[in-house]
Amino acid sequence: MAARKSKKRTHVQISEEDMDKIPKSMIFKMGSKKVGSVAASPASQHALTQLVRDTRCAMEPHTAGKLRERKGNKLRDFVTMAGPLGVSHLMIFTKGESGMTSLRMARVPRGPTLHFKVSQYSLIKDVRKFVRSPKSNDGKLYKQPPLLVMNNFSLKSDDATNPHETLVTQMFQNMFPPLSAQNTRIPSIRRVVMLNKDKETGSIEFRHYAIDTRPVDVTRGVKKLTKLKHKLRKKIPNLSKKQDMADYLLDPDAGAFTSDSDMSEVEEDAIVDLNPDDDDEMPLEEGPSKRAVKLVEIGPRMTLDLIKIEDGVCSGKVLHHTRIKKSEAEIKKLEKRHSSAAKIKADRKAEQLANVKAKTEKKGRMARGKEKAKLKGDDGDEENEAGDDEDEENEADQEDDDEDDE
Repeated sequence: MAARKSKKRTHVQISEEDMDKIPKSMIFKMGSKKVGSVAASPASQHALTQLVRDTRCAMEPHTAGKLRERKGNKLRDFVTMAGPLGVSHLMIFTKGESGMTSLRMARVPRGPTLHFKVSQYSLIKDVRKFVRSPKSNDGKLYKQPPLLVMNNFSLKSDDATNPHETLVTQMFQNMFPPLSAQNTRIPSIRRVVMLNKDKETGSIEFRHYAIDTRPVDVTRGVKKLTKLKHKLRKKIPNLSKKQDMADYLLDPDAGAFTSDSDMSEVEEDAIVDLNPDDDDEMPLEEGPSKRAVKLVEIGPRMTLDLIKIEDGVCSGKVLHHTRIKKSEAEIKKLEKRHSSAAKIKADRKAEQLANVKAKTEKKGRMARGKEKAKLKGDDGDEENEAGDDEDEENEADQEDDDEDDE
């Protein structure tokens, strides 16, 4: 009987301090269920609900995957629960009365909030229809956060020219946990979230991919057998015409390229050398081998257009607007209005704290008064009991004297 395999490589446990630093998100939908004066169709509402679920898959595992919204829920409810749950970001999908789908990304509890228009989107089930070899919904893909890749986004050096672009860049970067090249193992990175910004239009393309690695120096028969585990819509090879299994695995004609698509597929792949320590699927006894790395799209797809950036969580002064431009006089007027509103809010908060403090002190005084009254009542009862005892003794002595006289 073969010896039982023992686990030699243990996974490093994340400490509580590091877990608190990891950004966490809540993704949900809110807004009107009417398009103009007509109620929205169930199909559109179902598509929005499915988009929310697919976005949660892309943000796994540090997101509320089983969050359920209720009709009576308000934005304040989610903001209030974000603190105790350690949530740092909110992603709110809304379908307005005009039928436009929008996305708000907010940093809690102080903001800012980014408003995007979702011009186009495709669900996971739609992406699987046109992908050549779609990946199966394996739970291992979502155990680790994805790698964030950003293209054509501004850096910190562009703060003076385009501060709003830098703010957008920082918002996306802070939504994903940072990766350390020294502490991160290569097999743990299984997904990629790619953000590509169009320099001319400013639109942001959101894509979600899975990282697929395949052996290069093997025959086509072996490749087909290894793909059956991870690929959908793959048929089992027909071996009825083969005399021996070796005819299928070692057939030189099957290992050669028989079409131009196969040749182009290998040319597009990045071929790298991997050690057994860098790949969980490779036995430790084997040496380094060449692997072709390829991205397979999972979905969803989204095309985002920035509308505005405002301070606070969905309520505050507008820091940037792509469509409406204000004059200096209008900007000063808005700043004055926001400053007065902030002052009124601060005064109300201070007044509320003073009222709570006074109420607490009043309750304390009442409790102390009740305790004193209770103590006095106990002392009076003891004195009454002592007086009753003396009266009983006097009555007993009087009865004894009467008996002696008789």
